[in-house]
Amino acid sequence: MDHPTSASRQGRLDSLLKHGESKLLVIVFSQVRVPAGKFGLERLFAKTRHNCLFLNDTDCEWYLGLEHAIDAAISAAIGAVSPERMIYYGSSMGGYGALLTGLRRQDGDIHAFGPELRLGRPGYQSTAYGIDADDQRLVDFKGLTETYSHELDLYFGCFDAVDAAGASTAKELLPKAHRHLLRSSHANHDHLYSLNIIRRLIRTFERDPARELASKQLNCDINANDLRAFGDLGEALASDAVVDPADITELEAFQANPGLMRLAAETYARAGDLDKALETMEKAEALVESDPVLQGLPKRWRKQLPLQRVNWFFEAGQTEVARQLLAETLERFPADEAMLTLAKQLGLGSTASKQPSATDLPIE
Repeated sequence: MDHPTSASRQGRLDSLLKHGESKLLVIVFSQVRVPAGKFGLERLFAKTRHNCLFLNDTDCEWYLGLEHAIDAAISAAIGAVSPERMIYYGSSMGGYGALLTGLRRQDGDIHAFGPELRLGRPGYQSTAYGIDADDQRLVDFKGLTETYSHELDLYFGCFDAVDAAGASTAKELLPKAHRHLLRSSHANHDHLYSLNIIRRLIRTFERDPARELASKQLNCDINANDLRAFGDLGEALASDAVVDPADITELEAFQANPGLMRLAAETYARAGDLDKALETMEKAEALVESDPVLQGLPKRWRKQLPLQRVNWFFEAGQTEVARQLLAETLERFPADEAMLTLAKQLGLGSTASKQPSATDLPIE
């Protein structure tokens, strides 16, 4: 059944209200790189019975300074659908928007996937989009959470240094939150979708996320010290600081965490130890491919492991080895522009399809 919709634009905030039959209003915040007039996760929620208000910060400024525009859109949606319950929902930049708005308004539950809790740090996506750590629009999450009385679920991929930092920070700033530490990457929303968890959660928003995640063996066994260290070491490497690989390999979580292995491989490469870098990255790949849960990780994350080895071989002058490994990688994963460019440089030409598979695309 088609539902009536209404769209509007206020400054850099686009909004779209979809009417549904349930008593829920889900406010869905778009991730980065969603063009004006489009909305992240729109196709996902179109399959639900919920009233949905889709929001998109078209300038990718993490919804900072949009409080009045967001509140106006929410007020209009409430007036139109008279919901009995509200949910704030988003991933990555959208997760930050959902968390920020839900805590500020304190009138609904929050599901935030991979939100950065400290914007503008080295190696963070927000930094790449021009957000500064001293931006005057940033807010104090700790102050907002003190009076918050709704459900607050945060999902962090513990194979990603920025997510690890977020999970560690959340323990201090958001003590009331349910922190879900996942055997996943930053794109954990896509990973959970591939395992059918997202569809089960959003159908009614009544299921217990912790139980659903445990049923798929997604909980990551990582201690607080390793979580914090992963975040700190990733930020140090992004700042071009010298990182001792032993500071990573000696962490308790190292042997079961391909994200830590990837970070260690990069530190070996920076130190000029190519053999150890290649060995460690290959070990990370083998771990992912041997685990049915990790095989569901987004392909755009998984393919970075062999592609980094291709680049290292190429830079070391081992062109034939790089060419063979890239050919194997193109057989396993959808080709993107970077892969096609590398193929051309290596003389492979390109018979590879540029069409991504469903597991390689963000869920829209």
